[in-house]
Amino acid sequence: MKIEKREKEKATILLIRGDLVYEGIDELETQFKISCDNTRHVILDLAHTRYLSAKALGIMAFYVKHLRDKQKELKLINVNENIKKLLAITGLFKLIEVFENEDVALASLGPQVGKLERMLLWSKENLT
Repeated sequence: MKIEKREKEKATILLIRGDLVYEGIDELETQFKISCDNTRHVILDLAHTRYLSAKALGIMAFYVKHLRDKQKELKLINVNENIKKLLAITGLFKLIEVFENEDVALASLGPQVGKLERMLLWSKENLT
């Protein structure tokens, strides 16, 4: 199992090569921590992944909340039918959006409002 990481636009894309069953779980958690520290959106590409363990699902559920607390998101792309069923059974489909490809997932992130823009918007609201 190997994780390839790359940055694109406003997201970190993690391409998982292999199954997230035993090996790779610690590396997945490390990559999530790094991405959260950089406060970037995370897109998990599961094109080369057939199976996810309960621990991998737990890590994903934890980081969905952690990222949302930072106003960022976790998205999944290229998910096979078995993993989709697993996400549905565990209820993670309600928390994590699944997209067919990277371009659609990136487009779903929408425009980002930075700290300075938020301050300007806030100050305009208080002037009226």
